[in-house]
Amino acid sequence: MQKLDLVHITVDQIKEIKSDITSMENMLKADIASGRPKIQDKVEFIGEINKKKKILKDHTPKAFRGKKKNEAYTRAKKLKKIIQDAMPSKKAYYQPYPKDGSSFDFERVVKQQMDFQNNKKMQAAVQEYKHLMRRIDPSDPSITNIELLRK
Repeated sequence: MQKLDLVHITVDQIKEIKSDITSMENMLKADIASGRPKIQDKVEFIGEINKKKKILKDHTPKAFRGKKKNEAYTRAKKLKKIIQDAMPSKKAYYQPYPKDGSSFDFERVVKQQMDFQNNKKMQAAVQEYKHLMRRIDPSDPSITNIELLRK
């Protein structure tokens, strides 16, 4: 198994961080040009800009290409099947709490979901799936939503 990257940020988060960087750089330029600087610690301010740029560099997903993309897609399909088989179905998961005391199915589904959430191997599979999907199509913000896999 490949080493997973740091957590990838979404398209909206990328836009927000870029907007913050642009705004902060414009603020710094305007402050310097004003002749009456209001930013007291320029080094710290520039440091904050650099932190945001580093977050962008480190956490922006880089799309797979060619053979790597095909291999990642094949692996993601296998992980999808494993995850789907371990998750309770939509019908079972979204059933209302039983009012008449017959809670066997309800309790079974709750136990299945708890087992799914607490299983370390399953959580590693979910993490790998999310990592691969974010790299397969970085522009789709919903591609890593595990709830969409629920049958």
